[in-house]
Amino acid sequence: MKTTLETTMMLSSIDGATVPFQNGIPVPTFEPQDRPVIPLNGKWLKKRFHADHDLTMSPRNQAWLLELNAREKDFLTEREFCDWEPHEVPLPENRLSGLEAANAAETYEDGVWYCRTFHVDLKEPGQIYTLKALAMSYVADIWINGEWAGYHEGGFTPFALDVTSLLRDGENEIRIRIDNPPWGSRIDTIPAVAGTDFFNYTGIIQDLYIELTDAVHIVRADIVPLSTSGELKITVVLENRGDVERTVRLTGALYETDPEREDFLDSPLASSIIDGPAEVNKELIRSVVIAAGETRAVLFHATILSPRLWSIWQPNLYVAQFSLSENGKCIDRLCTQFGVRVVRTNRTHILLNDAPVFLAGIARHEEWPEFGRTAAWERIRDDLRQIRQLHANMVRTGHYPNHVYTYLLLDRLGLLAMSEIPLWQLETAHFKVQEERKLPEQMWREMVFSQYNRPSVILWSTQNESRDVWHRLAYNRRLVRELRKCYDDGRLITQSAAADQPGAHDPSMEPLDVAGWTMYFGIFHGGTYYNGTRNFLEESHRAYPDKPILNTEFGHWTGERDQEEDKQLDTYADTLRALMEKAVLRPDGTVNPAGYVAGIDFWIMYNWYVNHNQWVNTFGIYHMDRQKAKSVAWLIKNDYGKITGPNRGIALSGEGRAGRVKESRGGDA
Repeated sequence: MKTTLETTMMLSSIDGATVPFQNGIPVPTFEPQDRPVIPLNGKWLKKRFHADHDLTMSPRNQAWLLELNAREKDFLTEREFCDWEPHEVPLPENRLSGLEAANAAETYEDGVWYCRTFHVDLKEPGQIYTLKALAMSYVADIWINGEWAGYHEGGFTPFALDVTSLLRDGENEIRIRIDNPPWGSRIDTIPAVAGTDFFNYTGIIQDLYIELTDAVHIVRADIVPLSTSGELKITVVLENRGDVERTVRLTGALYETDPEREDFLDSPLASSIIDGPAEVNKELIRSVVIAAGETRAVLFHATILSPRLWSIWQPNLYVAQFSLSENGKCIDRLCTQFGVRVVRTNRTHILLNDAPVFLAGIARHEEWPEFGRTAAWERIRDDLRQIRQLHANMVRTGHYPNHVYTYLLLDRLGLLAMSEIPLWQLETAHFKVQEERKLPEQMWREMVFSQYNRPSVILWSTQNESRDVWHRLAYNRRLVRELRKCYDDGRLITQSAAADQPGAHDPSMEPLDVAGWTMYFGIFHGGTYYNGTRNFLEESHRAYPDKPILNTEFGHWTGERDQEEDKQLDTYADTLRALMEKAVLRPDGTVNPAGYVAGIDFWIMYNWYVNHNQWVNTFGIYHMDRQKAKSVAWLIKNDYGKITGPNRGIALSGEGRAGRVKESRGGDA
């Protein structure tokens, strides 16, 4: 059986807009809504098995289903479950001890079947059911009541399936087959490299639920701020998953929020932070005729009058609420939080709301010693608050899209973000196979459309430290061209290239808005912390004199029992000195005319597990318990405080012309 598993996402032009489709339906919002749901978190049964990875990576067709049934029939039909084990969902399959030590997280890269039952009340005519999964790793196939519902490849992004026709009144059963091929065993998965420097968790990683809506419903509302004057482009996607034509009325309303409210960080629901109505220049109302099985896109151009701009540590958010009504009765409602902010470049500067900005960043792997990558609102909130206490104004969210809550909370804390897909150190062979498979393009689209309305995300990153520069150049060009042509959200595009592969002249930077490199001089790249970094920066500026330069990583491990903590301190101090000499802003917040480094990103906030399991990676500012800080924490807090203190890292000649401003309560704790 040929190993050519097909990607599941496509783009369609509808009513003048580009709409993403996956698994036969338009890609919905994964921002939580005030809609009825059937929760699927909780107690499941599970059983491990040795998966045939070639079978897993084969096309999904009738021959595949017959082959799977012949090989794994018992997993699909078993009713006694005598040798199945209980398992809490969401949670990785990997056993976790909660310790910061080698082998504290079990390396399990193979197959597992999951099963549980759930109850569906009497289905109402015209109601549809959408299964939403926020992350499963790595290939997930789903059966409802013995019928195959669909599949998804990729362990970091959400997906959805229409399961309406598969459900029945009363008790229902769901079974999920997950196969996670070992990293390094194949060249067609992402990540693919055996030495990938984070952990390969297996299983149902994040939340899973079934959402109930009317057959005619609001799929998503994508909002692009066009200027600091409050101009917005809004695309509302509607779907009729029923079998008759309907005429509906779409009505929108925009609301302000109050970041000082005590409950501003309490719930992921956008509806929970609505304050008073925003003043808008026009009504958002449209009558829509939508045929059976049809998807429509409704475009609005509107302006918020006297807008309160979203900015660093000033999370002035708005909420857009769209309602569908039929014959005077509301049949669906969708809410999404967004911010009025614009980002662009001007030669060596990144401009936030038309003012030069310096990104004082800290990276973070989304992982906890007791839960692995399984996230929760409170855990994410505590992490980001701790990063904010170090005076950072930007977070690089690891090497992969984080939980949808992470970006909602970054919005509400006023922290900028750089989001990346998990292309980690791809070689020529990997690029060649993906030029056919197009899985990076799918992961890119899933990242963009799941974070579309997040004002915190100002940078998309195409990859991390991949080696083949010419394939990487072609790949970068493809992603930039698609985003700008099909679904331009106004954000900047960068990458995280290794400074020594091939060097400062790296041709793959050409199509990108911001030239980004990991910089480990004196560690991995040769030279010294200070001179190596300084010389590289000067060379990169000569190669790209009209691009902002972004340092996407610098740092050093502290080793077992922090025996090399002094090296972390020396690396930090000397590298930071070289970086700040070329910074676009001076410590007093004024523009440095000779500067071209627009941001830095210390690697990393917390120690984390690595897949070989021989040790815990100790680059962290903090240990995995979030309690024990290393000495570098106090240096970062002091130095970043000097960088962001004058005006949050924004040039005083721009947003800061009125002087220092009051920060939101998000950064106080």
